[in-house]
Amino acid sequence: MMNSTQDMLRESSQIHHDPRADVRDHILEAVRRENEYDLEELVRVCPSFTWNQVFLEVDHLSRTGTLRLLRKSNGLYAVRLASSPAR
Repeated sequence: MMNSTQDMLRESSQIHHDPRADVRDHILEAVRRENEYDLEELVRVCPSFTWNQVFLEVDHLSRTGTLRLLRKSNGLYAVRLASSPAR
């Protein structure tokens, strides 16, 4: 049985936690700080997440218009906020 309203809220937030939110928040914080990251460098600054987790969230964020995925030379890609001006 719950002891308090705080316990109920804590349990509710755990049930509704989106595990992708952690990787999304980390990616967005990093890109806001540096304006642009090579995709591989972004993976390195997100050590708590796998390459796949970072890539899938970058893909999702680019499809929803939050991030822009930019093709660089030699098949490399960079990531920036969609609202950021081009370099």
